Amino acid sequence: MRTRILLALVFTGFIRFAALAQWSSPADISPGAVSALLNESMGSCIGVSGDTIHVVWCDRFSAKKGALYYTMSADTGLTWTAPIPITGINGNAWNPAISVSGSRVHVVWREIDTVDNHRSSHYRHSLDGGSTWGPGVMLDSVIANWPAVTASGNSVYVANDIVTSQSPYNTEIFFLRSADNGTTWSPHQQITYASGRSEDEAITAQGPHIHMVWNDNRYNNKMQIFYKSSPDYGITWSSDDTISPPYGYGTMVSADSSNVDVAYAGAPTTHYQVHIVQSGDNGLTWGTDKNLTNDPDTTFYYPYMVRDGSDLHLTYVKAFIGGQYLHSGDGGTNWDAPFTFFPGNIGITAFTAISGCAVHIIYASNTDHHVHYMRNPTGNNGRHCLATTGIPGIELPDSMNVYPDPFDISATIEFQKELQNACLRIYNIWGQVVKTQIVTGNRMILERNNLPGGIYYLQVTTGHGVIMKCKIIISG
Repeated sequence: MRTRILLALVFTGFIRFAALAQWSSPADISPGAVSALLNESMGSCIGVSGDTIHVVWCDRFSAKKGALYYTMSADTGLTWTAPIPITGINGNAWNPAISVSGSRVHVVWREIDTVDNHRSSHYRHSLDGGSTWGPGVMLDSVIANWPAVTASGNSVYVANDIVTSQSPYNTEIFFLRSADNGTTWSPHQQITYASGRSEDEAITAQGPHIHMVWNDNRYNNKMQIFYKSSPDYGITWSSDDTISPPYGYGTMVSADSSNVDVAYAGAPTTHYQVHIVQSGDNGLTWGTDKNLTNDPDTTFYYPYMVRDGSDLHLTYVKAFIGGQYLHSGDGGTNWDAPFTFFPGNIGITAFTAISGCAVHIIYASNTDHHVHYMRNPTGNNGRHCLATTGIPGIELPDSMNVYPDPFDISATIEFQKELQNACLRIYNIWGQVVKTQIVTGNRMILERNNLPGGIYYLQVTTGHGVIMKCKIIISG
């Protein structure tokens, strides 16, 4: 069968990692930075909408002077705009976090007054994809630490921990919401009530469902990870739920459909390890806590994870080794070998995001103190990649030959144009990936291996998404 396929320009310059991953060389997206930092309480500094990637960071000019900078890429990370300051360069901004919903970009940060060291939470948005920015807004006038932000549709949600007592020292989590893209805000709503420290909150939302986790030492002064949720846009909240053993810290939360994943740094020994705990029913029940690193002689910290269907993408820091990336293709049951994307000592933070079939990583380097970006154009295999596939799909014009079709043992695929490090995936009729192969050149042999007879769909992707797709038949 001769299949007509549209062949777009293939992005080059990627190196091959293992069998399925292709990571670009790091790109400095903060040229001119003095001392760039990301969020140390794991509020994400990268947000994605379609092919557009938004990144924010803090540049520290001195101990009491720093500003937030913003840059974006409209072509899945191939090119980047010149960074612009979105806070005053004479201010004292720290710990930015970003959330993106369509063309609406929402940023929060902590500002520290240079005179009296008063800490407060601030917010600013762009409603046109980062082209222009509205005025900054102080969200609280009390003593507040680093805020967290998430957006879903026109709704924006912010959580922050506020000092409610200096002696004895006590912090609680407060919540704000906006139904009009951050133009107006609700009053502060206190949603935790416990002695000690409730802090380093993380928050994510899907429609009316909001999920929040935080560090809390209410029990025997031992930090643990707590979780609570709201089913109605933050109007009402569930009770506090302990979801980790003692000595959990540095947490984040990710939600995809009914799946909720929490990653954190846990210390079952004297060294922190990367742990995850997962729920498949919107946080109603939780599975067993999993230690992903399991190296009691080494310290791991700053985990951050995103899910797309059964594909999980996790970054973290391994002390004295550097930033590492982990991938699971089956929802977290099994994990590939770690990939060290930044070799170095300690002191970096990193975040990951996905768009279509591409995986994106940003990290703050502790060598040149700049923010760097890397991409894997075919690293994601989840539903967002499937959405660009259109499985079962309509064949697109241009040329790719598959013969014989149907085939029994193997088939030859010939491409009219040269490919470089593209990714071929084969889907069954239920949309499940049954085979993956890296493609370089204009010809390849497709082996049947143990695939049962039936109808299958071929998909070829690059960093631009799907560039080819067709239907094939394997003999029974």
